[in-house]
Amino acid sequence: MAVNAPHLAPALAVPGFKVGTASCGVKSAKLKGRRQDVTLIVSDVPCHAAGVFTKNLFRAACVRRGEQTLLDHAENIRAIVANAGNANAGLGDMETVWAGQLIETGANAADVDVNQTLSASTGVIGTPFPIERIADGMHEASENLTANNWEAAADAIRTTDTFAKWSSKKAGDYTITGVTKGSGMIHPNMATMLAFIATDAPLTSEQLRPMLQRVANRSFNCISVDGDTSTNDTLYLLSSGIGLGHAQLNDTTEFEQALTRVCIELAQLIVRDGEGVSKFVEINVTGAMNEADARTVGRAIAVSPLVKTAFAGSDANWGRILSAVGNSGVAIDTGKITLSADDVLMFEKGNLHSGYSDADGMAVFRKDEFSLHIDLGMGDQSSTVWTGDLTHEYITINAEYRT
Repeated sequence: MAVNAPHLAPALAVPGFKVGTASCGVKSAKLKGRRQDVTLIVSDVPCHAAGVFTKNLFRAACVRRGEQTLLDHAENIRAIVANAGNANAGLGDMETVWAGQLIETGANAADVDVNQTLSASTGVIGTPFPIERIADGMHEASENLTANNWEAAADAIRTTDTFAKWSSKKAGDYTITGVTKGSGMIHPNMATMLAFIATDAPLTSEQLRPMLQRVANRSFNCISVDGDTSTNDTLYLLSSGIGLGHAQLNDTTEFEQALTRVCIELAQLIVRDGEGVSKFVEINVTGAMNEADARTVGRAIAVSPLVKTAFAGSDANWGRILSAVGNSGVAIDTGKITLSADDVLMFEKGNLHSGYSDADGMAVFRKDEFSLHIDLGMGDQSSTVWTGDLTHEYITINAEYRT
C-alpha cells in the first residue's frame, strides 16, 4: 500500500567498495533461494566510520557491539554484514553469542578482521537466530561482490518494505551512495530502520561523527510512521578516502549538504513505504524559538493517532492538529499560531480564519500527498517532519507479522 512507489535513479558505484548478497532463509528455511536476505559491504581499504543508533534501552547485541567497535576502531573499518528476517534481539545471553558469530561469519567472507567488521540485524524480535543457515549461505555474498550491487543490497535488507530504497549523490568529485530499509516501528531516535552509506570522500572519523548526527537529526530523526522506536535501528557511514590516503577534506560544507540530501531522500522513502500508509504528509513548522522546538512540535503532530487517523479519513480536523501542538511540551502562545494545509489557510494567529471553508480543507486532506504549515509566531527557527496516515492495513500487517 505504498504511496507512489517512486522510480529511483540508478545507484552509483562508490570507488573502493564492493557489495554482495545471499539467500540464506533467515526468517524461514523455506525462503532459502527465494529471496536475498543477507548483505555484505566490503571496502578495499580501511575506512573511517561513524554510526547513529536506536535510543531504545532494550537494544540488540548488534547495536551494542557496533558502538563498541566504533569506539575502538573507527578509523579501521572494512566491512558491514547485515541480515533481514530476524532481529536477534530479546534473546538474553545467546543474542550476544549469535551477534559475535554473525560478525565472524561476515569477516571471514570479506577476508577482513572481526574488529574491522560492523553488523546489523532486522526482523522478528525474540526468535532464535539461525546463524547456521547464515554461515552456510554466506559464501554466496562473497562470491558475487561487485561495485554495482547497491540496489541488490537495498532489496536484501527489506522486511515488510514493499520496495527497495537507495539514493546517490555527487559532492564535487566524490560519490555518496546509501541504502535503507524501514516500513514499521518507525519513530525518531531512531526509527525500525537500517541505513548504510558509503563514500570515497577523505573524511576522518572525528569529522564524520558530529556530521552524521546533524544529518540524522534533519532526516531519519524527522520521520514517524507509528511512534515505535525499534531495538535495532542503525545508521552507518563509511568513508574510504580511496586514493587520497585520508588526507583530510577541510571544507566539508558541500559534502554535508549532499549527504543530507541522500539521507532525506532515504528517510522520505521509508515514510512513503510505511506499513499501511496511503498518504504522505510533510509538516513544516516555522516561527520557533529554536530548531529543536520546531522539530518537537512537528513530531508531536506526526505521531498523534488522532491526527494520523484524520489523515486516513481525509478529515481536515484542524482541532486535532492544534491539540497535538499544545501537547508537544514546547512553550507556545496560542494567540500567535497560524495553521494552513497546502495553500488553504485554516487558523490564523489564534483564530479560525474567517475565509476558511471546511470543504476546501477536506479537498486537501483527500490528496495522496499534502503539506501542513504551522507557524508558532515565537521566533525564526524551523524544521520539517514527514509522516503518513494510520490505516486499518497497518493493523492487519502487524497483527499477522509473525504468521
